[in-house]
Amino acid sequence: MNTEKDRCWKVFPSDQQKISEISQVLSVNAKIAAVMLNRGIDGVEKASAFLHGGLEHLYNPFIFPDMQKAVERIKKAVNDKEAILVYGDRDVDGITAVNVIVNTVRQLGGNAQWYVPADEGYGIHKDILTKYHAEGVKLMITVDCGISAFEEINYANSLGIDVILTDHHEPPYEGVPNAYAIINPKLMDSPYPFKDIAGCTVAFKTAQALVSAFSKEYGKEIAVCYAQRQDSDFGGFFIKIKNDICADKQSFSSVSEIKSLFKQVSKVYTNSKELKDAVMVSDALLKEKVDVFVIHAFAGNESIEKKVMRSYKIKRNNEDAVMKDFFKSNLDLCALGTIADSMPLIDENRIIVKKGLELIAENPGARPGLGLLIEDALISKNIQCINSRTVSWNVTPVLNSSGRMGRGMLSAQLLMTKDSFQAKNLYADIIKLNENRRWLQSENIEQFKILLNRQCDLEHDKVFIVDAANLEHGVTGIVASQMVKTYMKPAFLLISDGKEAIGAARSVADFDLIAALESVKDILLKYGGHSQAAGFTVAHSNIEEFKRRIKEYAETNIVACDPCENIEIDCELKISDINIDFHKQLEILEPFGMENQRPLFCMKGVSVTEVSTFGGNYEHIKFKVSQKGSRNVQAVFWNHGEFADMLRGESLIDIVFHVDIMGRNDKQIAQLYTVDVKPSY
Repeated sequence: MNTEKDRCWKVFPSDQQKISEISQVLSVNAKIAAVMLNRGIDGVEKASAFLHGGLEHLYNPFIFPDMQKAVERIKKAVNDKEAILVYGDRDVDGITAVNVIVNTVRQLGGNAQWYVPADEGYGIHKDILTKYHAEGVKLMITVDCGISAFEEINYANSLGIDVILTDHHEPPYEGVPNAYAIINPKLMDSPYPFKDIAGCTVAFKTAQALVSAFSKEYGKEIAVCYAQRQDSDFGGFFIKIKNDICADKQSFSSVSEIKSLFKQVSKVYTNSKELKDAVMVSDALLKEKVDVFVIHAFAGNESIEKKVMRSYKIKRNNEDAVMKDFFKSNLDLCALGTIADSMPLIDENRIIVKKGLELIAENPGARPGLGLLIEDALISKNIQCINSRTVSWNVTPVLNSSGRMGRGMLSAQLLMTKDSFQAKNLYADIIKLNENRRWLQSENIEQFKILLNRQCDLEHDKVFIVDAANLEHGVTGIVASQMVKTYMKPAFLLISDGKEAIGAARSVADFDLIAALESVKDILLKYGGHSQAAGFTVAHSNIEEFKRRIKEYAETNIVACDPCENIEIDCELKISDINIDFHKQLEILEPFGMENQRPLFCMKGVSVTEVSTFGGNYEHIKFKVSQKGSRNVQAVFWNHGEFADMLRGESLIDIVFHVDIMGRNDKQIAQLYTVDVKPSY
């Protein structure tokens, strides 16, 4: 049984002044404002962007230093009908990235082929490059891979294949491969403002820039003009833009001055129809050049310059039919990949996932294969709505299963096909693979448990390294994740196969796997990934040295952890706060995920009634709680049947919970999804 010592409850401190300001200006419940404040959203402007941010908040893809070079090379290949190879990873992030690039290139009239690794494992492989070179490929676009592929990209160069490398993994410390262009937010010199985007989003940004490169305004200087009447004339400022990058800002104080500025650019967007009319009176040739937009009333204290630029973006997004179609065709894919790769659901990730999920909910059958997965989740699993939890629990694991079983191309094709009959056949194959994956996962868990106890000191080792043989690959990462969750220690799992061992590693928050693997890179054949999830290959003869050196590294780089697991609680509620309306207000904080977890609340001094257990082994608990004679609210405590006697025996308890909904339509009731309980003292 958990005790207060085992799990430390920590309620976020509240800043009532900021909570009140956000609540009043944005008309949201004070508890909702408190949750946002706990997520670092500490002002009205940030809160407004968090709740209502649209596509105008997405960053310009041309901020990436190599983007213009990359899209001009792809544009040339599209126009010349060159064979383009899109080379991706086999997980959901990789296959969605493949779909984004392939679909965009084909819609622009290009010749796109694609490849997702099978049994040969993660990354670029020379034999695949040789095959596609023989078929005439002279341009390769990598997605979600390649940042560590020095040798393979040099080999591509030797074949005369230009490589545009798009990736989001950490670059090696010694530098980057010699690619034609590299698009990666984590490059040391990249000014891209948000680093934690998924591989599919890097691909999305590249595709967005490519679509822009085919527009009439690409490469031309346009301007955004803010004007106000000043007595009998006009004044304001004028921002020159090229590929939506601000190049220059100038002030003006008269119509004659602004007219000369207008003539310097190919197109002008202004907030003032009066100014447009005045300019046209003096120079009718400017009639077709000037367009008018409305400045929106955004919440908060944004500068007028920010409001002007955001309003201009809204106008462009609404009126550019080609770009609107691009967003509509790809945001759902980016939502899937971002959720699957556990990216933080903040900043532009939040916008992408929110808008992508809205598209899926509006038309689940737009992609027949995805529609089958959604239908299965909603009907057979009795899911009420499509949200980040629905996707992460019921959709992305199934899509990932084919890659884990060495057939990632099936899931890539499932998302790509528009043919319903083909989608049904692919779906049936993937469901079978998912069943096999579950069996394989169960088998590997049992085998690695045995080996963990034999090869590691569970109490004293700071890191677990387990070496297995004669096991099937594919689910090692899942097993490593479960070990980390159980023991709160980094885990490196290897499966030896002949002369090599392929490994997967998962970590805890304060231990960087890439830095650890960098420390032993001289004995690794291949490695890559993130600080919290990585893969590697090591020669069988070097396994023991690998274990020794990683353990030495861990000794000096892992501090002793607090044995008390912290539960961070957003705020305290009362029974009177909990109802259907409150749950609906919580939904405005969706999508939930990394760095925007489902809000966690506590109540103190509640009475417990009607305690019952259920499940095959009576492992779950249902009970009701009330507070000082209030109405009863139902609660459920999953996988903690051992607490039943305590709940029956205590007169008052404290409880930590999420607010959830049970039932459908007009029979819905609010329910507490219990996380922890303890006696109330």
